[in-house]
Amino acid sequence: MYLAALRDTAIVAAQTTLPVPAERPRSSLPAPIKKAATAMAVGTALQIGVSLTGKYLARQAGKQAVNAVRPRPAKRAPRENQTVVPQPAQQVDPHPFAAAVSETVVIRRVWIRRSQ
Repeated sequence: MYLAALRDTAIVAAQTTLPVPAERPRSSLPAPIKKAATAMAVGTALQIGVSLTGKYLARQAGKQAVNAVRPRPAKRAPRENQTVVPQPAQQVDPHPFAAAVSETVVIRRVWIRRSQ
């Protein structure tokens, strides 16, 4: 690698060529097709996002349901040198027997074809 960098090389002038016409790029797609492709991409992204969100919410609801049923260890008695801070009054639970609450969000997409 280093020998190639230190070796003397002959410098040759570049040959000039006649100007060559540039290749024409492929024509772009019509606007309605571009809009349809964009709409499909956005719709797919939304569908994937909703699917992942639903799975995440279901997992969190399951964890909360398990934590609500699992018994908690008893609190330790305060030490002699610690002062007990009075706790504020807790609000009354409107659903004392509910273990978990789950909500489902459904998004429905409808494609409307318009004639121009």
